[in-house]
Amino acid sequence: MSAVGRASSTVPVVVVWLDSLAGDLFREMYLKGELPNLDEYFSDGVFVERAITCFPTVSESAEGGIISGFFAGETNMLGERYFSRKYRRMMHYKFNAKAGEDFAPNLRDRTIDAMAGKCVGMGRIIHIAYEEVVDLRANHYEKTGSLKLVSRRIEVASRVALLEKPRLLFFTISADYISHVNGRTGGVVRDFVKKFDKEFPKLAEALDKAYGRENYAIFVFSDHGSANVSKHLDLPGLLEEYGFKPAGTDLIVDCSEANSAALSNGRRSGLVYFAHPEHGWRERPGYKRLRGYPLRGSNVDILKLLADEEGVSHVFAMRDERSIAVVSKDGEGIIEYDPATNKYRYRVVKGSDPLGYDKEPCWMSEEEWLEATNQEEYPDVPVQLFNMFKSENCGDVVLSAAEGWDFWEPWDIPYPVLLAAHGGLSKDEMTTFILAKGPGMKSGTIPYARLLDIFATVATYYNAKDVKSHAVERLLK
Repeated sequence: MSAVGRASSTVPVVVVWLDSLAGDLFREMYLKGELPNLDEYFSDGVFVERAITCFPTVSESAEGGIISGFFAGETNMLGERYFSRKYRRMMHYKFNAKAGEDFAPNLRDRTIDAMAGKCVGMGRIIHIAYEEVVDLRANHYEKTGSLKLVSRRIEVASRVALLEKPRLLFFTISADYISHVNGRTGGVVRDFVKKFDKEFPKLAEALDKAYGRENYAIFVFSDHGSANVSKHLDLPGLLEEYGFKPAGTDLIVDCSEANSAALSNGRRSGLVYFAHPEHGWRERPGYKRLRGYPLRGSNVDILKLLADEEGVSHVFAMRDERSIAVVSKDGEGIIEYDPATNKYRYRVVKGSDPLGYDKEPCWMSEEEWLEATNQEEYPDVPVQLFNMFKSENCGDVVLSAAEGWDFWEPWDIPYPVLLAAHGGLSKDEMTTFILAKGPGMKSGTIPYARLLDIFATVATYYNAKDVKSHAVERLLK
């Protein structure tokens, strides 16, 4: 019997999102037997050891991928903020923009929320077609880094399951603050994981009562990891040093007079925007202009200029509709896409390989690229970077921070100390995990997947027909 045949449209789905939890830390603790309750519950479920998340490695990108099966550039979710060329100002989802409105219109009726119908969300970012539970006490715990957040979220989620029995329950328990201030694998982060393991049986008991044992599907995962940081690169300040007039990031105002803008997301990915030298913000400068931009009386190669900065590891820009330039300090490469075969190729064109793949250039499918790179330092880059530039909100240039660096503006670091950040391409940020269990689910370990593959399994449970996406069904028998 097929997976669709086994799965019923009445199967409720529970999605538990552990925000910003390092995948390697969880993997270590789980495999060493330090999480006995999770180990017992998922003993006949699925453990995905390396789930590659969406770039940029920020919550907005991951959530967009999970609910739709598409990458960040296609969902239009590149982070919590971007620069609008149309309005000439920074757009921020906490203040003057809404993620639900920016989320790709053509995908809104194809999300797992739309499929489920009756769904409840807590701590989510993209508000589309579901009931939202706002827990003020949990919000306080999250902002102060209190581990009381874990028991509070479990308590409220259990209550919601018992009272409302939603077809989709999707909630977050955030390790974001404690990861930032304690380091990606710090003692408090370990305590967070142990606390979740301790409280998990309460959630399982409530779900069993609400839906019946073995009658629901549950996913536990982290949206992204993080990287240790100690140095800051102020991107707007850097543009000003170059001779540009960058838009300010400390005010949300009209920036028509600016000729550039630079924003970070997750603190380790950067979006950089440039006005056209002759036509201003109404037109993008294009690749040739970026490699020869008129500045202070000469033509400057902006990509090389940024790549040479100590705090930058990679610079990306769209060459044309079918290729992306990859620039580092020591070399350049090109990501190419062939729409006829739906395959990608990456090749080095100058100096050393910026991605360190050390592979002969050849055309490969999305699945082949995932298999080939999921254990590399920069996993899944050719596929994800190409698709990122499909977003109308994407910068003309995309940056990933160098090891130990972030791009956060010095005035806006709301932590007593910042020891870890995310958003970049490193495997510490891109690699997470998935625990899953439900009707018709496999039992055992799957070495790798994409985080957005969760979408494919949920869509199968809801008997969604002809739903095309990048997600692959890997978890059902």
